[in-house]
Amino acid sequence: MPFCPKCKYEFVDGIKKCNECGCDLVDNLDDITNESDEEIMDNENIINAELENANWGETYESLEDGNVSVDKEDEESRFMSSAKTYQKLSDKYEDVKSSAYTLILVGGVGLFVMILQWINVIKFPISSQTKWLFNSVLGGMFIIFLAAGIVSFMHAKKVKIEADIEDKLINKINQFAKENITKEIIDKEVPQDDHVEILFFNRAEVIKNILMHEFEDADEALIDELIENIYQSIYEE
Repeated sequence: MPFCPKCKYEFVDGIKKCNECGCDLVDNLDDITNESDEEIMDNENIINAELENANWGETYESLEDGNVSVDKEDEESRFMSSAKTYQKLSDKYEDVKSSAYTLILVGGVGLFVMILQWINVIKFPISSQTKWLFNSVLGGMFIIFLAAGIVSFMHAKKVKIEADIEDKLINKINQFAKENITKEIIDKEVPQDDHVEILFFNRAEVIKNILMHEFEDADEALIDELIENIYQSIYEE
């Protein structure tokens, strides 16, 4: 039995055209459906490809014309996020010291409460059968807190000594940059016709090379940490 591919009507044998739309009849609608689906997918792929090419074309033309707008703050933050994550020893000292005080406080107060409970100054609603287990578990836990706090406090003292040395180095680096690194020195090494993004990275790289050459023993991650402030002090005055 023939079918209309557009109206999907079924006709008796012998009829060649649909009397509703005038389309030529076919013997099987499945073939028409599969072909239509393939044509739709092909058309979608073509459209997507054309849109993608158009977008890339516009981007390329914008780059060629120098019309790409780049937010300076975004580029700086992107640069710093790509740099190594570095925690200053002074910040580490504060973290370790804070942890030590917290552990000592919790452990000390906890042991004091346990002693008061042991001599019946404070009474908890627990049975005498489980009292020993309660005191053993909590007492042991508070002793561990207290011991960990003391160890952390001793470690904090060592970190403090190292932090003081690092702070002196940071001050020395910043002072050197302030006195010896200028716009003229940096821009002499960097092509000025580059886009803002590339210009920023190139300038930061020049600053880094100067500092790494002057302070060979300094941690590269520390230099990366300081570059942002140095860059801002030079170009945002």
